[in-house]
Amino acid sequence: MSTQTLNFKTVVSKKTDGTRFILVRHGETDWNKEKRFQGHTDIGLNAHGVQQAQLVQRYFDQLEAAGVPLYQHCVSSDLGRAHATAKTIHGNKTPAIVLNKGLRERNYGHLSGLTGDEMHEKNPQEFASLRNRVPDAPLQDGESLEQFYHRVVSAFQQIALEQLGHTTLLVAHGGVLDCIYRHCTGEPLEKQRDWQLPNCALNVVDIEPSGSKSVPVWAWLGHLRNDETGQNMDEVDGRIA
Repeated sequence: MSTQTLNFKTVVSKKTDGTRFILVRHGETDWNKEKRFQGHTDIGLNAHGVQQAQLVQRYFDQLEAAGVPLYQHCVSSDLGRAHATAKTIHGNKTPAIVLNKGLRERNYGHLSGLTGDEMHEKNPQEFASLRNRVPDAPLQDGESLEQFYHRVVSAFQQIALEQLGHTTLLVAHGGVLDCIYRHCTGEPLEKQRDWQLPNCALNVVDIEPSGSKSVPVWAWLGHLRNDETGQNMDEVDGRIA
């Protein structure tokens, strides 16, 4: 297993004999800006998030016009912010987008919709477990980190099996992409994250026929240079101040 950061176009221009995923976190929402833990709450994209998704779509169109093959299938979380991002990128291409509940963000239960400070005020013990990444710590009406990880990895592995040998565009959430990154690189659940998860960044995971995994591209933002605000947030888990 290896991780490195290369130019997105350079990587996808090279055909793989294995299974490839292009991973995209949904565009920005107002709750992202407010650093609220969205969880399963179905928050829509804000204007900036729509623009980010459009920039991904335009960049993909440019690559395809230049003869660069991208993906054959598109799968998305069924939550609106991810589905809207996927629809903007994928458009009316066939086959149509497949929605997968297994790719939903973590269920934060009774803490959903709160900021880190509000979580701490409501339940200091649960918030401490969230911040310290305690895998089996229970969360009232929600998922433990361990439960969330296994749910996401199970969905990811099933998609990889179904799309064996193909390239799939997968649009989901910051926490979901974090789980996939850890699964593919061997990073433990307990480790504090030191990799970025910006909205609408491009990420590539390759799974070789042998089963070995590599992450040649992560958090690539070259396609967002024309973003009018220049902001590409990474507030996942409240880790980034």
